[in-house]
Amino acid sequence: MIPERVPNLVAGEEQPPASGDWLEKTRPADGEPLCRIARSHAEDAAAAVASARAAQPGWAARTPVERGLVVRAIAELLRDRRDEAAGLVAAETGKPRALAEGEVDAAVEMGLFVAGEGRRSYGRTTTASMPHRTVLTLRRPVGVAALLISFNTPLPNVAWKAFPSIFCGNASVLKPSEHTPVSAWWFGRLCLEAGLPSGVLDVVQGLGPEVGLPLVEDPRVDLVSFTGSASTGRVIAEAAGRRLAKTVLELGGKNALVVCDDADLDRAVRWALASAFSNAGQRCAAASRIVVFDAVYDAFVERLARGVDTLGDVGPVISEASLERILAAVATARGAGASVLRGGERVGDVGWHVAPTLVEDVAPDAPLSCEWRAAEEQW
Repeated sequence: MIPERVPNLVAGEEQPPASGDWLEKTRPADGEPLCRIARSHAEDAAAAVASARAAQPGWAARTPVERGLVVRAIAELLRDRRDEAAGLVAAETGKPRALAEGEVDAAVEMGLFVAGEGRRSYGRTTTASMPHRTVLTLRRPVGVAALLISFNTPLPNVAWKAFPSIFCGNASVLKPSEHTPVSAWWFGRLCLEAGLPSGVLDVVQGLGPEVGLPLVEDPRVDLVSFTGSASTGRVIAEAAGRRLAKTVLELGGKNALVVCDDADLDRAVRWALASAFSNAGQRCAAASRIVVFDAVYDAFVERLARGVDTLGDVGPVISEASLERILAAVATARGAGASVLRGGERVGDVGWHVAPTLVEDVAPDAPLSCEWRAAEEQW
């Protein structure tokens, strides 16, 4: 059940934004309103960090095995609530139900893997340069982590950051994309239900410049982990770098799939289509450009174009702004002399659907060859 308003989750309690302002979230599949989300600001970020700071020492005092058991309980409860979770993901992203179910499964597997690490959270011993000495390395929690995630695979994105942070004895403030607020809010509630102490994982909603940046700049935040665009990553790296905070950045790439002259072309087409167009092309590792040896170029392009014709609707992109950016990028490439072999236009007038698009004769230094863009994400 998606609430009419998705609040923040701080110290185990649902909290409205301090400003009283809310943002509208629409369904990508049909453009209709889905819910409203808290438009948080620095005051909300500070409250969440204070909550995490208070909860972290007690959580870190538990043994790795104890923390692993809680992580396992969360993963198992997520598995039990698979249908509910997949329904939320499908609604807020517009992706097919089967794909949403697979992403829930991936999040569960991440939790089970991390939980198992509780049985072998080893340090190290090594030789010392002085007699009668032993050098030890111990694993210790970092403290409070700010987890800023992208929209493309919402529950796995949460799992990849939250489960390791929880297991390692940290407290975290999770800031999801404004395009996928529901699954993060739901996951935070699930963690409490599974026995995670309040404050160990807080969730704040809103736009990056308004609540994400205050999290990054807060001196009480010991680590910042971000997944998203390179342009936003630069802003985060600069802000975190001013105070020498530990920073982890997973940024968008312009991935190349290379087809060699000895390739099995049917298999190459199969995997090119799967890599480029699954999840409406909204994957960090999507093959957004294909480099083909001259000897097989014509044969490969012919088969690839036929393959694109069989795809049908690959699902909507996450927002209207994302749709407009894609169409503008294709138009710019066409204006610079590129050939649009397939697609390049909006599909229908309901939701944010773009036809699978195949473009050739794009210069290596053209924006379409170099730039990775997702939604108009305010991180």
